[in-house]
Amino acid sequence: MGKVDPTMSGPAGIIARQASAVTMLARCLTCRRGLLGRNSCATCGRSYPEVDRILEAIGPLTGTNRIAAAFYDGPSWRRFRPWERLFLWFQGPGPDRARRQVLRHLPEQPGALVLEVGIGDGENVRRLPSDWAIYGVDISRTQLAACRDRFPVMAGRLVRAEAEDLPFEDETFDAVFSVGGFNYYRDHAAALREMRRVARLGAPVIVADESPDLYHFAPGYAIGLEGLDRWGLRAMGLDPEFLAMVTDHRVDIDSLARAEWPGHRRFPIWNRLGYCLVDDGSPEGA
Repeated sequence: MGKVDPTMSGPAGIIARQASAVTMLARCLTCRRGLLGRNSCATCGRSYPEVDRILEAIGPLTGTNRIAAAFYDGPSWRRFRPWERLFLWFQGPGPDRARRQVLRHLPEQPGALVLEVGIGDGENVRRLPSDWAIYGVDISRTQLAACRDRFPVMAGRLVRAEAEDLPFEDETFDAVFSVGGFNYYRDHAAALREMRRVARLGAPVIVADESPDLYHFAPGYAIGLEGLDRWGLRAMGLDPEFLAMVTDHRVDIDSLARAEWPGHRRFPIWNRLGYCLVDDGSPEGA
């Protein structure tokens, strides 16, 4: 099924701009056919409603995605957010420098069509070129609504969906990136494959997050009193279920990246307390 670029000129571009921009790029999660501006699949009939200019392309959440969505949609995230900002401040120094350590890997391409997976409330949007067409995916409706409200241009470009099942056509974007949250995705391998799939041939796909073992640097862990760390994280705003995920969840980033992105490059970021994976789809050693 052909794709329509909502940034194009002429009659096709006029039609694209009249429809929600994201539905012009989206495909059905069930039968994989393009939506072509519709809010239901013409082939299988699956519905993709837009609620307040946010497309719903998601099923029931399970595993760590369910836990993460509940955290970001609830009051715990508001209590924890200042601590997250403080962490980035020291890693830059300052949040701009901290985020630039990741965003510098994006292409210098005028008018690029870009997807951020885990866009949250849009902290990276204002740091990207104004002529880029930015699209965003997240599992948290509250965060997507905040992004839309902060940046009205994002209305019609946001999707509530999982990284493991992105509702976009193959080879759609000039770059795909994710900053934070990857460690707790439900299926890391599937997410890496999906991000690579929706990126154009040779386009960079970037994934950055804190080191999965960052918790081991906590003072209580170092002296064998992990309960002290748990108490501190609870006081900072983490709810019990999210806290258990943080302290118990493990992922081997290096083995995962070698298996799914054999030609990737890894860069240390945030004073080596984080990682940044960059893949252009090249085979290992190319």
